[in-house]
Amino acid sequence: MRSTKLAIVIACSTLLSSISCGGARTVKYLERPIPLNSGVAVIVDAPNKLKNIILARFLARGFAVKAINASDFYSINDVFDIRDFKKVSYIGQNENFLSLEKAYNNLFKMHFYNYEVNKAEVLAEMRNRWNVQYLILLDVKSFGGGWGRAIDLRTNDIVWIENSGVSLTADTEKLIDRFIDSMTGKR
Repeated sequence: MRSTKLAIVIACSTLLSSISCGGARTVKYLERPIPLNSGVAVIVDAPNKLKNIILARFLARGFAVKAINASDFYSINDVFDIRDFKKVSYIGQNENFLSLEKAYNNLFKMHFYNYEVNKAEVLAEMRNRWNVQYLILLDVKSFGGGWGRAIDLRTNDIVWIENSGVSLTADTEKLIDRFIDSMTGKR
């Protein structure tokens, strides 16, 4: 269930960003600067080598970066439970899958209607379990810039957004420094 919650948060953020970040236009929003030494969790959609560069830049600039992975929010039992399939084994060849379809629809409805609650629970767990004050979501593309978003986990408010049309082929560190300057109010 926790993996589903985290997947929802990341999928929603990615979807919203892909809609809002479609062009190469630079977009920036800063409600309030993020103070240095703040506890931050940085989730990056990038290869591991690039993630290390990004995390190192946050550490070098004075943030208390917490090591958080998607697997911290779920166990294997949340992902796969053989008991979920017990009713399928009882269905014969001549029977229809109506009961399976109803079970699927009920799970979908439960997930859909509990989305906001699940998202709030994951963000609260991140704040309380790891003492993280801000969640930083980044997506960097080697062919056309990137985007970033910061969520204040005390209020669940978005406090910083930036889309950058700057190409990353030259220097990823410069883009990350630009994002850090932007979210700390230096630019």
